[in-house]
Amino acid sequence: MLSACNHQDQPVGQLVEQRILQFGTIIDVTLIHADRSKAETALTQIESQLLVYRKNWHAWEDGDLFRFNQTLLDTSKATVPESLKKLLVLSQQYYQQSQYLFNPALGQLINAYGFHGKSEPNTPLIKLIKTDIPTMLDLKINQQAAHSSNPHLQLDLGGIAKGYAIGLIASYLSDSGFEHFLINAGGDLNASGKKFGKPWKIGIQNPFEPGAIAGVSLTGNQSLFTSGNYQRFYKQAEKLIHHIIDPRTGDPSKNISSATVLSTDPVLSDVAATTLMIDGINNHRSLAKSLGVKDYLIISEDKKIIITRSFAQKINITSDWPVLIVD
Repeated sequence: MLSACNHQDQPVGQLVEQRILQFGTIIDVTLIHADRSKAETALTQIESQLLVYRKNWHAWEDGDLFRFNQTLLDTSKATVPESLKKLLVLSQQYYQQSQYLFNPALGQLINAYGFHGKSEPNTPLIKLIKTDIPTMLDLKINQQAAHSSNPHLQLDLGGIAKGYAIGLIASYLSDSGFEHFLINAGGDLNASGKKFGKPWKIGIQNPFEPGAIAGVSLTGNQSLFTSGNYQRFYKQAEKLIHHIIDPRTGDPSKNISSATVLSTDPVLSDVAATTLMIDGINNHRSLAKSLGVKDYLIISEDKKIIITRSFAQKINITSDWPVLIVD
């Protein structure tokens, strides 16, 4: 836990920061508040709550989601735990809004590719699942009861859980009287207020090498999320195999290296970044409209940038790659 005083003429508080390892990444929570003790208490509470979230929502470690998936697999029906209710509702809602591209039902397929633990790709299982790719429509929920007739359906909430967790943390901080804070989960973040009267300075990851390709200054309530093919991947016969699966084919998405979305809702930013990774080159306008997103940036595999005009006015691109500004 780190702390630092503000040395401006009028003190507005202290900067207190804690680094937490959860959701498979490093989460830095930075608070600016006059009461250091209150800030430290809040950070301790956040760390405890993140541990609960991870346990409840992890698809491959014992917890609510793991047991839900296992029961569904064994009996085709399961009781929906309280901890999953809202996430499942949002997942089904965004499945529709994303034109059926955001699909958390692909957990078994993602696992078959070998993205959990140290397992090797299960090629026969991958081929089998591709013959009947599960979707969120295959999961029927009636109050507390869920059932599915697709034996390949297994939920992996990795494309929404981080955004949902960050949103819960941000709400907790706001409700507790914190106005100025930054939650940064491996480059996916929510910013509130300012950093001692100045915007929060954020870099957008270069998907091809260490460093940033752009910088953005955030004030108020803003959530910036990036999805990329460089985050979890391996090479097979010189072909890049990454964890963002196109539900139309069952294969890793193509043509795009990363997609970044800015909005006031961390869940929306998280989901939209994943969705644009899948079909952002050909269909970004339609997808953004159906999701309600105005600010996004897409980087193609051949180092070309597509960015909305509204986002271009808020960002400083430092690379010399070709840029297409769209309305």
